[in-house]
Amino acid sequence: MSEVHWGLLVAAYLFLAGAGAGALFISGALVLSEKVVHTHHWSTAKFSAIAGLLLLMLGTGMIVFDLTSFQYGIFNGDMSKLLRFYRLFMTFEPSSMMSIGTWLLTLAIVFALLFCFSFKRCNQETFSSRGYALINLILAVCVASYTALLIGDIKHNIVWSNSILVVIFLVSAISSGAAVVLIVKTWLKQSDPHHRFAKADSMVMLIELFVLGIFVYAIANVSKFYGLDNLLGMATSAGKIWWLGAVVVGLVLPLLLNITSIMGRVGVSHAKEYGIAALTLVGAFCLRYSVLLAGQSY
Repeated sequence: MSEVHWGLLVAAYLFLAGAGAGALFISGALVLSEKVVHTHHWSTAKFSAIAGLLLLMLGTGMIVFDLTSFQYGIFNGDMSKLLRFYRLFMTFEPSSMMSIGTWLLTLAIVFALLFCFSFKRCNQETFSSRGYALINLILAVCVASYTALLIGDIKHNIVWSNSILVVIFLVSAISSGAAVVLIVKTWLKQSDPHHRFAKADSMVMLIELFVLGIFVYAIANVSKFYGLDNLLGMATSAGKIWWLGAVVVGLVLPLLLNITSIMGRVGVSHAKEYGIAALTLVGAFCLRYSVLLAGQSY
């Protein structure tokens, strides 16, 4: 399995779908908590939902481009190959993760679109789209989990078939979604004097570090069992991206920046908030890319 079949485009899909689902999850949670009666929460929920929808659509485009013969059709002028992905929408096959994912992503995009339009029809005093918020929250969890189940459907892969990967991708989706929401809040010039968002974000990061630790331990043991070098060790390309990109850049640095802000009890500059969000998003991409590489490196 030394040849890499799933590369940057698939990693981009996993990342974008996760970040989009995470942003929609947080937007839906804000609506269900009825915090949208406050103007700043209303604006955050609205623009986070729009950002989540756009990321989800872009991610879906990535997976269509990479996992079908779409590329072949473009480069060879073969329309039958170019439109082959259309067949995915013609049937539903419960035993196929690709078929399940096609319809799941379609439903997620449709209801995310309806959710976004619901903000246009109402204002924060009369917002009544709790039904759409609940549906989007549920679909967001399904999409974030599906991204792990998609690669986990590959049988006998000691990296991708690890069940903890579903939890990792779900928590990482919420973390990267929080980064998208942080960008939205910063763009709207909203302040967080009591560091409520930073505290919640830090808690998610700590949970993610914990589940990543379980995953690393499991991969080290299973690699040893099969007589392989640690697939996530620093000696491998996947390991370097994992430890430096996913762990250090994506979790440790943003967590330290959050903690220093909370302990300092001072306002966080917009530049620092953008920096925390950027680091988190880079780390979320590195996490998925390193997992893809590790699963194809033995």
